Amino acid sequence: MQTIIRAVSAVLFFSVVVLQTNAQIQKYWISFKDKETVGYNYKNNLSPQTILNRTAYSIPLHQYTDIPVSKIFIDSIAKLDVLIIAKSKWLNAVTANLTREQAEQIKQISFVASVEPVNIYLVGSSTNELEIAPELMHAAMKQMKSKAFNEKGIDGKGIRVGVIDAGFYKLHEDPATSYLVQDKKILGQRDFIDKSRTDLIVNAATSADDHGRQVVRMIAGYDTSIKAQYGMAVNASFYLARTENGEREYRGEEDMWIMAMEWMDSLGVRLISTSLGYATKMDDPNDNYKQSEMDGKTARITKAAQIAFYQKGIFLAVSAGNEGDTQWRIISAPADAEGALAVGATKASTWDRISYSSIGPEPLPYLKPNVSCYSPNGTSFSCPAVAGFVACMMNNDSTLTNVQLKEIIQRSAHLYPYGNNFIGYGIPQADRALVLSKDQNTDFGKAVLIHNSKKVFKHTFDKSIKVELVLFHKKNETIVIDQQVIMVKKGKLKIKRPKNAERTTIVADEFLTLEIIWE
Repeated sequence: MQTIIRAVSAVLFFSVVVLQTNAQIQKYWISFKDKETVGYNYKNNLSPQTILNRTAYSIPLHQYTDIPVSKIFIDSIAKLDVLIIAKSKWLNAVTANLTREQAEQIKQISFVASVEPVNIYLVGSSTNELEIAPELMHAAMKQMKSKAFNEKGIDGKGIRVGVIDAGFYKLHEDPATSYLVQDKKILGQRDFIDKSRTDLIVNAATSADDHGRQVVRMIAGYDTSIKAQYGMAVNASFYLARTENGEREYRGEEDMWIMAMEWMDSLGVRLISTSLGYATKMDDPNDNYKQSEMDGKTARITKAAQIAFYQKGIFLAVSAGNEGDTQWRIISAPADAEGALAVGATKASTWDRISYSSIGPEPLPYLKPNVSCYSPNGTSFSCPAVAGFVACMMNNDSTLTNVQLKEIIQRSAHLYPYGNNFIGYGIPQADRALVLSKDQNTDFGKAVLIHNSKKVFKHTFDKSIKVELVLFHKKNETIVIDQQVIMVKKGKLKIKRPKNAERTTIVADEFLTLEIIWE
């Protein structure tokens, strides 16, 4: 079954059914105008860990988005024979299955701000620590120079990581993740699709329920029997949430994802990794988003991601998507959120974009994806690899805010500052990130800007040098026209200016980045 970043949304009950009365039922977002602010006390609504986090990072303790949705409003809606499915205090909204008539009736209520269809075609910690001495290491870890973390004993200790996915089946049996269960590093789990389920590990609800297990492996996996390390944050702890039904693909599950985010925020989680996306390939094509809606402000899930990053201090790592070799091509929501760290995928040796990895939309005023790393099986697994990197950086310096961490990770990547919409700023480097955590203005001297007035760029290296170079030909500072890999032989490099190219980035892994401006 294809990996689950597939621009999906998934399921809660049903999207469209026909009742005996032949009235069409559709899931809607019901947004409210106000909240009951009188008598609200953040101490009764935030966990001690959340209060501690916000105090430490100067995040306001009293936030309007923390105030629960009004019970009076919910009860009033319920009296209209409406079953509320999900509640979002961040968006001040609920979801419910309504007929068109009910939707029109609710629109007229004075405290209702809007009624919008979800599917637009209708009407619109453990004390145990794992000691590691890896003899084998995942290729993504090698790319990101994670040895720099190992040498300093940085392993995610004390960091609570939230993972939102489709299920975590057999996490306790996987040789690389079983220690997490044995050492009580799974602090909590919740199924937002089927609230009757209390276990996401031992039993599966769908055939896709092992996807989350593979994601966790890329964050913290370590197989003690063969001393193989898959993820960097081996001593992190986890909260697990299931918001995706692997048997269906439709937009109706965004509300479950948002509820999971709010749940994790209430528990003091500062880092969330999610390998889910919402865009295209829905079971019903009418349920697909439009490319123009991957704009950082349309999708509800994107709006929630923005609140998480800018108001709650949460670091959100998101898979960019696997549509790079399809007609869709671009990233999915919530990777389009400016605050989210969207993670693409590269090849293992040449560090250029692997064909399936989704690219950033041209109209966005900011760069997407943000960074990338190697994954042969989808950005579902490059994303958690980078999330493990983030957990280690949090472990290294707990005073850094999510905004500072995002900037450090981007600046540590091998293309910085010459990022592009294929792989972002490139592959984060642990050794650089550790230096940047002490001085964010450090210049590593690896990037060189060259103005070239000729149609051909030539450069001579030492004759003994024989190396593969990656070229990103761009029509402006970030938008790639084409990428190619060339071989430098006998120290001679010769590049002709491609048609419509204004810039070309020449890259030799983490060793050198040349930015050519064709004049």
